[in-house]
Amino acid sequence: MFLYGSAASGAFIGGLINGSGAIAGSGRPEFNLQTEIFNLVIDFGVVFIMAVAAKYDLEKQSELQEKVDEKIERKNEMKAASKAIKGREAELQFLPLEITVGGDGNTRTAKVADLQKGAKQHMIIVAGPRKACRDALIGANLMKMDFAMSNVLVVPYETDSDSTEQLSRPGAGFGDRPSYETQPYIARPTGEEWDDYIEQEVKDAVEQNGESVKTDGIAIVVANNGSIIRRGVGTVPWRKMVEQLEETINPTEGKKGPMPWMD
Repeated sequence: MFLYGSAASGAFIGGLINGSGAIAGSGRPEFNLQTEIFNLVIDFGVVFIMAVAAKYDLEKQSELQEKVDEKIERKNEMKAASKAIKGREAELQFLPLEITVGGDGNTRTAKVADLQKGAKQHMIIVAGPRKACRDALIGANLMKMDFAMSNVLVVPYETDSDSTEQLSRPGAGFGDRPSYETQPYIARPTGEEWDDYIEQEVKDAVEQNGESVKTDGIAIVVANNGSIIRRGVGTVPWRKMVEQLEETINPTEGKKGPMPWMD
């Protein structure tokens, strides 16, 4: 900007001097009007060009500053989101689940933290409309042996029903549900605390992936150390998630860590 200002100032002053000289010497026989006009055009043309260049440079600097500001804002948002997610991991530890105990179908309620620390249970939470949860559970039924061997609980949460309605349909607890909903690896969320937790998870997913999340559903993969290692939208790749849970707890040399979002 200093260069543009200096050049423009010099040209402007030169134009004033040439203009004054032209006026003073207009009565002399050797006065050439075309030459004087040409000199003035050059001087003031330089002023105009410098002004345009300065304006262009200022606009570019403004655009660059806006991009820098946007990048800083995104970084701050990511930090805030990461902090919120960590806080949500802690919140999840205190949420209650209804699980099947023994082979007679009896159930009991336990907190997530107790199941993780005491029984070393991993969890895959599937949240979405009833249809999305049903489709996910049907797919999970093909992996029931893997779930048993890997200590994985599947936690379905229907976003189009409240927690009370889910537990009372039909009969109490698991009742007369379809077989894919009554497998030993299925754990049912209980209590209104789950409503708040899932609401926040769905909100984050909608912000990143759009309103279709509310129809497609989400999956949240939680290792038995309490860490949420993966979040995803839509169809649940059960085998990949079970493998990733095993890799997280017993990492294989040379493999990279888990990605935060599923494909």
